[in-house]
Amino acid sequence: MKKTNNIMVGLAAVTVLLVAGCSFPYFTNQINTGTLRLDVEATWEGEPYALGDVAVDYAGHPVQLHNLQAYISRVELRDPSGEWIGNDREYEVNLVDFSVEAPRIVEPFPTGQYNAIRFGLGLPPDINGQVSPSDFPNDNPLSVEGSAGMFWTWLTGYIFFKYEGRAGAVGSELLSEPIAYHCGTDSSYRVVTFELENDLWIWEQQPTAMQLQFDAAQALYATEPINVIDYPITHNGPGDTLAFALMDNIAASWHLVK
Repeated sequence: MKKTNNIMVGLAAVTVLLVAGCSFPYFTNQINTGTLRLDVEATWEGEPYALGDVAVDYAGHPVQLHNLQAYISRVELRDPSGEWIGNDREYEVNLVDFSVEAPRIVEPFPTGQYNAIRFGLGLPPDINGQVSPSDFPNDNPLSVEGSAGMFWTWLTGYIFFKYEGRAGAVGSELLSEPIAYHCGTDSSYRVVTFELENDLWIWEQQPTAMQLQFDAAQALYATEPINVIDYPITHNGPGDTLAFALMDNIAASWHLVK
C-alpha cells in the first residue's frame, strides 16, 4: 500500500510539472505573449484590386489608382471583461502601402480570448504634430525615409491617408482628371472598430492571422457620395469638409475577414 501511495505521489508531482510548463493561459498565471497578424489587401467592390487597374466607381467614372497609403495606429483587442488591450510601444504606428506586395501589420498581444478589435486610422493627436520625421531612425514608419512622403511640408503633422490616381468622364476611356486626396490633421483622425462574431484567440506558439481588406471603391461613397470629377483634390486645409467626408468614407471601407 505504501509503494502504491509513493507511485501516486510521484505521478502527481510529474503532472504538476507538466502543467506548470504548459504555455496555455488556462494553466498558468504567467502573462505570455502571442502575435496578431493582419494581412492587408485592397479590393474594389469586394474583388481584389491592384494599383494600376482601371475600375468603375459608383457613378460610372473610370478610375485608376497609382498610390494608396494609410497610417494604422494603436491596434487593440478587447477581452471578455471589456478591457481594451494594446502593447507598450510608445509610437505604435504602421504605414500600410498598397504598392508593396502582401502588406501586413504584426503586433504582440497577451495570450487569451478577445471579442473585438479596433485601430486608429491616422495618428492620434498625442503623436501627430508632437513629433517630426527627424526624431526617428530610418526603419521607423514615422521617419524621413519610412514615412515615404506622408508628412506635410507646409503644416506640422503627418498625412493620414493618400488616395491618388486618375479618373475620366462617365463612358469615357480617357483618364484625364488627376485625383489627389490627402487627408490629415487631428480632426481627421478616426477609430475603426470591429465586433467579432466568433471570439479571437491569441496563442503563444503560432501567430493568429486575419485578413484586413480596404475597399477602395467604397471610399468614394460609404457614408457620403463623392464625385471624383467635381471634387478631385483635397489637401485637408482649414475648413476642408471634403477631407472629413473622405475620412468618414475611408473609415467605413475596412473589412475584417477571419
